Amino acid sequence: MDEIKIIFFDFDWTLFDHKTRTFTQSTILALNKLHKQGIKIVINSARTYYALKELHTFELIPFDGFIVSNGGAAMIDGNTLYADFISKDYSNNLIKFLDSNHFGYNLIGQYDTYIKEENKNLIDNFYEVFYEPYPLPIKDYKDESLLAIQIFSEEKDDETLKAESAKYGLLFNRFAENNVELTPIEFLKSKGINAILNYLNLKPENAMAFGDDVNDISMFNLVKYGVCLGNGKEEAKEAAYYVTDTIENDGIYKALIKFGLLKS
Repeated sequence: MDEIKIIFFDFDWTLFDHKTRTFTQSTILALNKLHKQGIKIVINSARTYYALKELHTFELIPFDGFIVSNGGAAMIDGNTLYADFISKDYSNNLIKFLDSNHFGYNLIGQYDTYIKEENKNLIDNFYEVFYEPYPLPIKDYKDESLLAIQIFSEEKDDETLKAESAKYGLLFNRFAENNVELTPIEFLKSKGINAILNYLNLKPENAMAFGDDVNDISMFNLVKYGVCLGNGKEEAKEAAYYVTDTIENDGIYKALIKFGLLKS
């Protein structure tokens, strides 16, 4: 087997078990051991940096790098390799439009997320469904560059919001019944992996990735050793190099043992 020098980890249902709303102890211990062995560990999640931080992820696991917002930005060893921000003119104009039309929204920065509270019932419904840390208040926003804007809205608003986002060439994605997300380009987890491998002068054969969902397939297609959790989607399992046990049955730990990266 090739020497593994870096491993990328999805967050939800891979590292973080939503049944218990916590991390499995075997995974925390395993990742800390990998880090001490000199293997770089990188989180690669659709979550924002703010959400990951507020869920205490970084206090438990010593990550070397972060690919956040599904590939919207990539950082390694304290360096930002890229961040695909919305044009400042575009984001400022959109915020004015949303304010004048009384939409609530989240502003997704590289490190922090801010909320404008309008249509409180939609916001409350969203946070009842999604286990997501509540953002900072909009008064704390200091005109930072934005990776994405999430708008609390219903499907009846889609035509209006699509027309407004199209003015700026932004991608429109209704990812929830009460929320849409606007991004400057399609974000892919594989873009972050590619940037980090190039920066570290590593090959796909030196990389492993753990995931469970369809958006992890781009990771599996790039690295040589893609590992899908047993609780993952069938499409992800089909794209993976190896399928391990479920998250609650220590799937990550068992796979690391199998590949010889840890001793039992």
